[in-house]
Amino acid sequence: MDRRLWLEVAAGLSFSMAACQVVISVWPAAAAYFQAPPKLLNDRVRLFVVGEAAALIPMLFGLYALSGAGVIRRLPLLRTALVGIGSLFLLRGLFIILTFLVALGVLQGQVLLPGVAGHLVFLSAGIVYLGGAVLNWKTLRSR
Repeated sequence: MDRRLWLEVAAGLSFSMAACQVVISVWPAAAAYFQAPPKLLNDRVRLFVVGEAAALIPMLFGLYALSGAGVIRRLPLLRTALVGIGSLFLLRGLFIILTFLVALGVLQGQVLLPGVAGHLVFLSAGIVYLGGAVLNWKTLRSR
């Protein structure tokens, strides 16, 4: 298996997250489904601006993954960025533990399907980013 594939998959996940964020920013019903604050739901322009700005973050993360895979030119602080992005996604994904505790009745609350799906997406992204960084560590060295 090609070690660069891990980072290519990471880029695909990041670009998919960005695309979903764009859809949410232009479709108030989707924003309501994902529990956007009422302040944003009542102001479509603000929802669009905040949503599009939020979509830029996973886009940038995807560019770093493509850079690590050698698809585009090397970006600054590549190793650090990939480990940081992977750690951030992994930590966000580990919130699924709280969801399991709620499902088991240990914690009070309710389990929401969008939350579970989000946890799993972030957990997967964290794993592929960190896996790709580890597998490509030597080739990610600065030149």
